[in-house]
Amino acid sequence: MFPVRLSFVTYNLWNTVRWPLRAPALQHFVEIFQPDVFCVQELRAETQAFLDQVMPKHTRVQDPFPGWTCEGNIYWQRDLLEAVTYGTEDVGILEKERRLFWVRLRVKASDRTIFVSTAHFTYPMHPQESDTGQSPRVEQTRRTITALQRLVQDKEPAFFMGDLNDPLHPTRLLHEAGYQSCFAALGLLCPPTFPCAPTAQRPAGASSLTLTVDWIMANHQARAVAAQVPQCYHGDVGPSDHWPVLAV
Repeated sequence: MFPVRLSFVTYNLWNTVRWPLRAPALQHFVEIFQPDVFCVQELRAETQAFLDQVMPKHTRVQDPFPGWTCEGNIYWQRDLLEAVTYGTEDVGILEKERRLFWVRLRVKASDRTIFVSTAHFTYPMHPQESDTGQSPRVEQTRRTITALQRLVQDKEPAFFMGDLNDPLHPTRLLHEAGYQSCFAALGLLCPPTFPCAPTAQRPAGASSLTLTVDWIMANHQARAVAAQVPQCYHGDVGPSDHWPVLAV
């Protein structure tokens, strides 16, 4: 039997900043790549309605908790996958509606389940971090690991992805807990995911950093066979101020 292969994308959608200009670029991206599982951060009601329209082969978690509409959600191809259960976990993210969002999906072709989760860790310029100089993302990662250890079933492929707002500590701690980035699994250097230009329109001379802050991690029950950071434009506009990460 051939192993099940699924494509995963994580994407920070940049709220609704310059949204009318970016909408065609986001549609262009999803139509080209058609990910089997699509995890998003900085989702808003407007962008959720847009994705529902331009991704007719996908479905997502529908729940009254506001975070599923105004922060993060998980889309999946309904012909390949179906939801078994889903939930949220408070892992100490400082922004109000942010959680660890997760769903257990059954792979229709095999009857196996996979566990998919996403989060958007606290921005480094949050006032609490600016005042103290202490990163809250270390504790957020530890609480995420504790939640994954409790939620993921024995021998179940598990995926955690999102905007971790940190190029080092979350992936280091997750690696120690048995989760490896799709790039590390393939022996590849991690490409930067922020900022996407020219959409971000940073003025010449402005202070800027090029960072890898968006990640796809998996436990040892899954094996990466491809990984990239697609720089997909529509005209001269990118879909977001972040680049997505795609893994198979």
